[in-house]
Amino acid sequence: MQIEQRANQLIDNFSKMTLTEWRPSDELVKKLHEYLSLFSDERIQPITTINNSLLFVINERLNLNKKIYRFLIDRAAEKEIIFNYHQKIAIEDTLNHPDLNFLNWYLCEIGEHQNLIDVLKEVEDQRNTTFLNLDKYLQQDPKKLLVIESIFSSYIYHCINEEKVHKALNQDCKTKYFKNYWSHLKYFHDSQVSREQGLIILDIDSIIEKTNDYEEILDKVFLLIVEAYKNLTNHCYLAVILENVHPNKWQLISDLTIFSEKFLEHPIDRTYFKWHKVADQTFKYIQNLAVDSCDFQLGNEGFVYRDCYLVYQDEREKCILLFEKNKRDERSIPCPKCRSLQIQGNSYPIIGVRSWECKNIFCGHKSKYNRGKRYSLSSIIRQQAILDNNNIINKKILKQWRRDIVKISSFVEVYEFLISFYSLHGDTVSIYGNSLNSSKNILGRSINYSQLDQSKQDCYIWNDKYKSMNFLKRFLVDKSLKKIPSLYNLSGISELSLYQGDAFEIVSQLESNSLGGVVTSPPYYNAKNYSQWSNIYCYLYDMYNIFKEVYRCLKDGSPLLINIFDYFDNEKVIVFSDMGKKRLILSSYISFICRYIGFKHLGNIAWDKGEIEGNRNFNQGNYSPYYQAPHNCWEHILIFSKENPNFNIQKLPKIIKEKPVTKMIKGKNVYGHTAPFPEKIPALLFPLIADHEIILDPFAGSMTTGITALKHGIQSINIELHKNYCDLALKLLKEQLHNNLQGSLF
Repeated sequence: MQIEQRANQLIDNFSKMTLTEWRPSDELVKKLHEYLSLFSDERIQPITTINNSLLFVINERLNLNKKIYRFLIDRAAEKEIIFNYHQKIAIEDTLNHPDLNFLNWYLCEIGEHQNLIDVLKEVEDQRNTTFLNLDKYLQQDPKKLLVIESIFSSYIYHCINEEKVHKALNQDCKTKYFKNYWSHLKYFHDSQVSREQGLIILDIDSIIEKTNDYEEILDKVFLLIVEAYKNLTNHCYLAVILENVHPNKWQLISDLTIFSEKFLEHPIDRTYFKWHKVADQTFKYIQNLAVDSCDFQLGNEGFVYRDCYLVYQDEREKCILLFEKNKRDERSIPCPKCRSLQIQGNSYPIIGVRSWECKNIFCGHKSKYNRGKRYSLSSIIRQQAILDNNNIINKKILKQWRRDIVKISSFVEVYEFLISFYSLHGDTVSIYGNSLNSSKNILGRSINYSQLDQSKQDCYIWNDKYKSMNFLKRFLVDKSLKKIPSLYNLSGISELSLYQGDAFEIVSQLESNSLGGVVTSPPYYNAKNYSQWSNIYCYLYDMYNIFKEVYRCLKDGSPLLINIFDYFDNEKVIVFSDMGKKRLILSSYISFICRYIGFKHLGNIAWDKGEIEGNRNFNQGNYSPYYQAPHNCWEHILIFSKENPNFNIQKLPKIIKEKPVTKMIKGKNVYGHTAPFPEKIPALLFPLIADHEIILDPFAGSMTTGITALKHGIQSINIELHKNYCDLALKLLKEQLHNNLQGSLF
């Protein structure tokens, strides 16, 4: 009877304070009795505490203080007061607590900003500190009942002392209680949150500096990647630093990036892995694919590629490749709020990261529409990074590394950047190879310096496994040639040929060994409406066959320049939902394909586009590790030659600075093409070729290559699939002839 009376008292108080006619269902009342029976010997919180908690839940669940919060942030910004991520969370939380005086709290915790006093007073006056009529407020919400139940359930949670709740719902809390959730995880789930290897840095140059054979280099590097994956703490980062390696660092970057993402080739026993669908799509598109040799039931896992920084000290260039380890871990962890293990794991926000949903009806954290709190170990680790002030990154370093192309005064700064951005205070960081900094403690991290152990028996097997991966067999397939009508030059002038049609079919009609050079920017996989494929295999199959024909048509020694960007999308070979979206390694795939065909990969030019369009801020004022994602401001221009080059690669710069072509004005595409490149890119090719040579762009788009070549007196062949872009190209050509050339041929 005592439990029933207590339940009725709480229900009546809820109705009274919120002026609602809503009453919990019989089933919910039954569960409330069961829940309260866990605390039959415990007193509920004082009524004032309960009501303050209820008002907090209402404010938080209905976002009642959103406008006044925004008002404060904007007025503070006008006075050049910018809050970091920690402060924003604390401000929003305090605004929702009716029992706290916001003005006093702000002056004590944030700072005595005297020029903000009037604003703070207005915030204190305007924020919600009173109850409202839930029925009236929610009358237009079709899910009104779910919202009220969500508020009621969290209200019940706050009626009992939180420590008592934790001990009732989690047996570990009875053994040893930690108020701090992270401390609880470290004690009871140590193997999952251990930070023994919080970051691994591989200095490739120092490791392989005495090795000239490329296959031996791959043996060493691949072993390092595998060992790093084994040793690295889950949801942590691997950084690979390269400067000069034999024969070419960009060839090595391609191989180690593909290997790092794909080296675990095995069945993936998860319902999201729809390999039958992937196989069906691929077989329909790649008609010559050998059914028995591809083993689509085997999926590829490994690290997740995150970014590639280019770092310059004077004329020296270092590349920093970043990978994240997200190994599937099905072990449960308790709800961060109520500590319950009554959870359901039915979701993956990204591949390899298991998400849990708290199913405790009376949890303090629920969604507006009464879903349980969703969380993952990865998100908890990142939240811990925010909560520990020791992790706050110096603003000067944040500003310096805001873009993914950086100038520095010393390469020591690279290590400081990696450690502060991609590890936590107290972590162990392992550095393989010679470091420029031999300190045992950097920024509160314990530094361990290691060397490659080549005595391991599997030292020389990974290169063979890489070359025999089923992943590669699924697109390295020769396309059958089709008979098509004779070529028709849409431009009507011999100096510039424009052909509409499929690049593979048209290039296959060109004469072998007839081209002096090629420069192009192939379509970025699924980036635009005009460039859509079912999955990455179908895309790479097309790229392989087109560049195979390009190879045939090029003269020996001739250059091939390819502009490509590591775009964000879903490869659609593991999963088709948003959880599969990632930074695609298109540049590495293109390098591999071209080298497989026979091209020599000589290097890379970075096209620095300057500040990106828009004013995106990836860390949203959060100065903590793991939240720092650079603005991706540069694209690859990969340099290849057919056989040994007959041109001087030293004529090419390491970097070009050129803003993208202006195409969007007031939301309207005034240029006509969604992805044009500037004339400076095709112009890179011209000093490399002899006089009277013919060049090719198999993906002409708006025909920047052809028009630029015409200006320089160079003959070109341009191929474009889509008629609307052919029409645009002819329009731009006509304007060019009218404005800058003598006469008109139209």
